Amino acid sequence: MVKKIFATVCAIIMCSFAIAQTAVISGNAKSYAGDTLCMYAVTDYISNTEILVATAPVSADGDFVFKIQGVDHTFMAYIDLTVFKGVVIVQPKANITIGLPKKQQLAIEDRLNPYFKPEKFYVFSSSASLDNLNNAIPMFDREYNLALNKVYYSFQGVSKAYVDSVEAKISAAVPASDKFFTDYREYKFALFDHTAYRRNKNDILQKLFTSREVLVHNPAYNELFDELFVNPLSGGKTSVVSVQGLYTGIYDKSYNSLKRMLLTDPVFSANDRLVDYVILKGLNDSYYADTFPKENLVAVADSFAVMSKNVDLRPIAQRLSEKFKKLLLGYAAPDFSLKDSKGNDFTLSAQNKFVYISFFNPMSYTAQSEFELLKKIRSEFKPDVLQMVTIFVAQDYSEMEQFLAKNPDCIWPVVWYNHNTKLLKDYNIRAYPTYYMTSPDGKLVMNPAPAPTEYFEPKFANLVRDWKIEQTRRQYRDDNKSLR
Repeated sequence: MVKKIFATVCAIIMCSFAIAQTAVISGNAKSYAGDTLCMYAVTDYISNTEILVATAPVSADGDFVFKIQGVDHTFMAYIDLTVFKGVVIVQPKANITIGLPKKQQLAIEDRLNPYFKPEKFYVFSSSASLDNLNNAIPMFDREYNLALNKVYYSFQGVSKAYVDSVEAKISAAVPASDKFFTDYREYKFALFDHTAYRRNKNDILQKLFTSREVLVHNPAYNELFDELFVNPLSGGKTSVVSVQGLYTGIYDKSYNSLKRMLLTDPVFSANDRLVDYVILKGLNDSYYADTFPKENLVAVADSFAVMSKNVDLRPIAQRLSEKFKKLLLGYAAPDFSLKDSKGNDFTLSAQNKFVYISFFNPMSYTAQSEFELLKKIRSEFKPDVLQMVTIFVAQDYSEMEQFLAKNPDCIWPVVWYNHNTKLLKDYNIRAYPTYYMTSPDGKLVMNPAPAPTEYFEPKFANLVRDWKIEQTRRQYRDDNKSLR
C-alpha cells in the first residue's frame, strides 16, 4: 500500500514537472548596469491584461538572468526598455541567450505624451536553431511581411496560385516543426489568403475554427479571430443568429441566453468552447463600441465567470468584468499605494473620506497653473471632509522633490507614481492634469471630477449633500428590513 502511494506521489510530481517548467533567458547589456529589467506578458488576447512575468537585476558588468517559473505553454512576452519593447518567445524548458539594444532615455516630448508607444522589435538570440522560436518566428515574420506588403501595393490584385507559391517559399525558408510555430504559420497564412484574394469567410470559419482547438495563447490565431469576429454580439458577423436575440441576451444580462442563441449558428454548434470565446470577444468589443450599458456587460461577464463549463476561460471573464468596472461610477476605484514626499505610504482604499485625485505632470503648463488653485481648495475644506492627493508623474523622484521645494505651502499628500504605468492605464490618463473623486466607501463618484477652474467648490458641496441623503435612505431601508 505504501509503495502504491509513493508511486502515485512520484507520478504526480513527475507530471507536474512535465507540465510546468522553468525557462531561463539571459544576456549581457552593460548600458543597463544597475537597472532591473522587467518582462511582461498578456494573460490573454481578449482582455489584454498585462502581468509581470519575471524581473532581472543587471549586474555592474551588464549580466542579467530572467527565470520564468511554471511555464506550461509557449507564449510571447516583452522586456520593457522604456523606448523599446523587446519581444521574446518563452518556451517551456528554454535556456537561451539574448542581446538588447543600447539603453536610450525617453525624449522630453514623449514623457508628456500619453499616447507614446515604445517601438517593438524581436530580441536577438545567439542560438541559430529553428527549434528556438526566437529565431523561427522573426524569420517567418520578415518573409511574411515582405509578401504582405507586395499584396497591399498590388493594384491588379493577386491570384491564388501566386499566394500558394509565396506560402510554399516561406515554409521552405523557415522549416520549423514546433506546434506553436506550425499553428502560428497556419493562421498567418489563412489571414494572408483572406487579405490577398478575399477568400470566402465561411470557408475559413469552417476549416480553422468550427471544429478546431481554441488557441488562447497563439497571437496568429487571435489575429485572424479578431479579423473574422468583429463585434459578434452586435451584428458584426454575418450569421443566422438573430441580432435582436443577441441584444435581448445582453439586456437581460443573461450569459445562458447569449450562448443558446449562438449555438443555433452552424459555425458554433459543434464547438462549445468557441462559442464562449466569441462571447468574451463580443463583450470586449461592445465595451469599446459603447453598444450596451456597461452595467449589462459587467453582469454578463460575472455570470460567465461563474457558469461557463470552460473553466480555464472563466478568468478572462473575470478580468473583463474588472476592466468594465474600472472608472464606472458606483464601483470601487482602482486602488493604489504610493509613497509621499515624506516617505509615508498613501493608500487610496484606506482613506475613508472623499478623495480628490489629481494626476500631475510638471511639464504641463495647465497642471502647474491649476496646482496653485488646489492650494485654495485645500484651505477651504477640512481634511476630515476632503482628502486630496496629487500623483506626480515624472521620470525621477528628484523632480518631485525639487518641485515641492518651490511649493512649501503644499500641505496635502503628493506621491510619486514610481513608473507605475498600470496605474496610468487603470485611470485612463491621456492628458495632464486629470481629476477623479472617490467617496468614503472607496467608490468612484466623479469621472472626471471638475478641475479647480470648473466651479469645484459648489459641485463638491452638492456631491456631499447628495451622498449623505443617499446614505440616510440606505440606512432607513436597512433598518426597515431588520424589523421585518
